[in-house]
Amino acid sequence: MRCVYLIGLLALSELGCSSTSPKSGDSGAAGAIASAPSDDCGSVRLTSYQASKGGWCEFDRTAAMLPATVRAGLTLAIAEPWAGSSYGGTFGEACGECWEIAALNGTEIVMVHDLCPIEGNPICNGSHFHFDVATETATALGLEGLDAAQARRVPCPVTGNAHLQILDRNQWGYVRFQVLNHRIPVRNVEYKAVSGTDYYPAKRSGGAWSVGDVAEMFAQSAPGGTFRLTSAQGQVVEMPAPLTYDITTGSFFDLGAQFVDQANLTGGTCTFLPPADVYVDGYGGIDQVRWMMNPWSSAKPEETKAGCVSGSCLRIPGLGSGAGFHIYYRQSFSPALFSRLNFAHRSVDGNSTFAITLTGDGATCQSATITTGTQWANEAIDLTTLCAGTGPINSVTIYGSTPLTLLLDDLKFAN
Repeated sequence: MRCVYLIGLLALSELGCSSTSPKSGDSGAAGAIASAPSDDCGSVRLTSYQASKGGWCEFDRTAAMLPATVRAGLTLAIAEPWAGSSYGGTFGEACGECWEIAALNGTEIVMVHDLCPIEGNPICNGSHFHFDVATETATALGLEGLDAAQARRVPCPVTGNAHLQILDRNQWGYVRFQVLNHRIPVRNVEYKAVSGTDYYPAKRSGGAWSVGDVAEMFAQSAPGGTFRLTSAQGQVVEMPAPLTYDITTGSFFDLGAQFVDQANLTGGTCTFLPPADVYVDGYGGIDQVRWMMNPWSSAKPEETKAGCVSGSCLRIPGLGSGAGFHIYYRQSFSPALFSRLNFAHRSVDGNSTFAITLTGDGATCQSATITTGTQWANEAIDLTTLCAGTGPINSVTIYGSTPLTLLLDDLKFAN
């Protein structure tokens, strides 16, 4: 089970993993669960943590048959409400499922290897579709701590056959195992004696599996058994290789067959852009990854519904010499992603001026001086000129030159 978040300088808190494993089929989430993407790209929120070799799914992410990217650490812990996979199966079906994640700084295919439990980790409670990615994944995607991205499920880019990792077994036939290197999530596992015809259901065991009450075919004196797997897409595959007693705990066992993707996913990769709506009846973005207000000196921004163009808007008293505010986003991005910044403005106090620019860590676009009056006026700031050659930015910065109470509405990037 995954442990603590690493969410950078803007850390919410350090959240440890619970000592109590979640119960199968009981997400423990409170309130409505957010929707999750499937074949189509959809929104995902990301944090990161230091992954272990095994994880809640109990397969070794460095195992030789796994894709090179997985062996290099491109894995994730899925938030508990979605532990049944994107296909809506039983608790644990998400183990080994793959997702294409598109962030601002890269796109990668990442495998589910762990669980982010709700207990002790409120960010994984289902308020927004969420991955807690391994630090190796965060590095590959260029994440900054607490990020938004786009994601869709994809068939895992595996080669060869599905395997078992033998987690535990004894001389009387008990076997506990995990399936790994499968292309599509595993819905059901069944087994039978090598010379038999009757299949018996395996049982979910945390993130893994165990044989059921009928298990004598795996005993020390027995000839072994074979498996039949059903994918989350409904494909049933009889695995021809027999598991015999000489396959010991800790071993990897080649099942001799593999799932075929029944969906035939087509189309391009996901793409992600920062939210264009900086403030339009509320700060743009997703839960916990939104544009945020950061004033300084005497500027005291507030949201109001009085006197706006429509809906709500920002009212900022206290602007003047040495006073202003940033509206900032957690993730830095190139200003070249957009061609202009649109907004409506007016002054409560009569004619005045203010300056607006885009800023980042060591990057500042040229500022534009705006004259404002008591009637609403619309502006379109040309970013192609003011931000030409500028590095990544993450803030809209406004500061006054004369005493001013400013109203802003419909502040948004556009092309």
